[in-house]
Amino acid sequence: VLQSGIMLHSLVIGLTLSITSGADFTSLVSAISFHQVFEGLSLGIRISALPKQGRRSITYLKLVLYVLFAVTTPTGILVGLLAFTAGSGSSTDSVQMDAVQGILSAISAGMLIYAATVEMLAGDFVFGKLGSEGGVKRQIQAVFALLLGVLCMGMLSFIE
Repeated sequence: VLQSGIMLHSLVIGLTLSITSGADFTSLVSAISFHQVFEGLSLGIRISALPKQGRRSITYLKLVLYVLFAVTTPTGILVGLLAFTAGSGSSTDSVQMDAVQGILSAISAGMLIYAATVEMLAGDFVFGKLGSEGGVKRQIQAVFALLLGVLCMGMLSFIE
């Protein structure tokens, strides 16, 4: 579920990037690059922690999951470019494109919030080692680190 949610999120990011232009494009590319690196690291940790059932089958599954994540954003960009250039030519209404970009960004943010809170945080805090054998001090440190990360990302949004 986490993999598919993050892949759908990356696809929507690619679609959003394909319809963005001007100064917004530059800031969006830098934000997406920074974001995708940490999202990829997080997902890579989850994929590498998959249980080992059969040596060969799990190795191929991990490779497929890595490749699927890597190609999702470029696929979204390609689909967006094909859809918006073929469908409406070069005379696309700016207000309409801004509305589409806003809707895609909202959908993308919602999917990421769901994946982060339900799949990752619940997995770590409730079902993972942090919840069962982590201890109160470790849990407080983890919550503090989480809130610090949220604060840093919020400050980055004000800088933009």
